[in-house]
Amino acid sequence: MTGPAAGGGGLVRPYVRTRGLTSPSHDELRLESLVTAAVNRPDAGGLTPDERAVLDLCRPSEALSVSEIAAYLGQPPTLVKILVSGLADHGHVATFTPPATSEVTVLERVLHGLRALPA
Repeated sequence: MTGPAAGGGGLVRPYVRTRGLTSPSHDELRLESLVTAAVNRPDAGGLTPDERAVLDLCRPSEALSVSEIAAYLGQPPTLVKILVSGLADHGHVATFTPPATSEVTVLERVLHGLRALPA
């Protein structure tokens, strides 16, 4: 895996990037979960380059989804979920997972939005 957070390229196994963790500590995190930097976050000392890269993207006033963070960093979403979970555990970021909606509900909202557009 390479990418901006790889720190010079080369293959680095995901479990190395996550300090040996293989699953997120927050089971509720999904691709659409929103992440913001904590307003009063603790000192960022001791974070890995990947964790710092996530923090560099996050702002207190603008939420990014887990999938957006993964795309910006060029990393697998599962890896990003683990990183975000760890950052949330230590007070660096806040997360919000919207309630699950059915595909029908989403399609109805899209249809309603399309009908509301001016002709």
